[in-house]
Amino acid sequence: MQNETHMMLRRITALFITFVAAFNIVACTTTQTTDSANQNSRVSIIVIHHTTANFGDSLQILTKPSSYPVSSHYLIPEPGDPTYGKSPLKIFKLVDESRRAWHAGTSYWAGKSGLNDQSIGIELVNRTWCHASDTGVNPYTGGPDRLCFYPDFADGQIALLTELLDEILERHPDVKPTHIIGHSDIAPGRKIDPGPRFPWQRLASLGYGAWYDDATVIQYWERFRAEPLPLINLQKALAAYGYEIELTGEIDEQTRNVVRAFQLHFQPWAVTREMTRESAAILFALLDKYYPERLDELLQVEEPLDSTAPCENEQVDEPEMTP
Repeated sequence: MQNETHMMLRRITALFITFVAAFNIVACTTTQTTDSANQNSRVSIIVIHHTTANFGDSLQILTKPSSYPVSSHYLIPEPGDPTYGKSPLKIFKLVDESRRAWHAGTSYWAGKSGLNDQSIGIELVNRTWCHASDTGVNPYTGGPDRLCFYPDFADGQIALLTELLDEILERHPDVKPTHIIGHSDIAPGRKIDPGPRFPWQRLASLGYGAWYDDATVIQYWERFRAEPLPLINLQKALAAYGYEIELTGEIDEQTRNVVRAFQLHFQPWAVTREMTRESAAILFALLDKYYPERLDELLQVEEPLDSTAPCENEQVDEPEMTP
């Protein structure tokens, strides 16, 4: 009996020694973290949207499975929305910043395409709406015949947005002012959100995003009065700022769409789809401020002035909320 007890103890001891050895082997192979200095955030762009739908519908669209799935990293309600309730406004986080939200769709900015991979998407509830005519076709433009209305963004929403932007920029400090942009900037042929009422200038004055200096705009406005630039130079300037545009030297549809996107962001009181002298002066004032190294090249006139007549004014239409 005593011998059996000793044998049992030896077996237990042997098992214990084997366990300790195995533990030490595992411990020796555990991953050790050593942070490299050669890295940065994958996030380089912040894209701001508006939903056109109320909070309840927006939350449903952005979070539930559908035949055309869409999402964003954040959703900010607006006060007075009966589908939200009477509780204080708060930011809704829908997708972790480390993961890809499906908000940008076919998109481009500053040499990069497919921007879902490198951006954070923020949706603001803003119930834009349009009234369509009986015929549905604008007799002057051939496009949709709509009368659209764009509500202001509530102060409470913008306060939450600036709070969120502050936190995002703290986590992703490499995001440039010129890379805080709207959906219309990255998809000018498809989108117009966050629309002509979004307060880009106000945000920039608080340190979020880009804006121009008035005195610099005046300088370029006077310069272009005496020496107007060919359209090809203006197309190159829009591309240098970040927009995707084909350098055709013509006032074609893609140029009109890009000019509209630019005006929605930086000249919302005059969304004409025409590259006017004021628009050109604002564009070069922005380049002067953020990309001064490109100015000499962009101001160099190599071709005669384009004689194509300016395009007609056109009402901005409102699309559905899709990536």
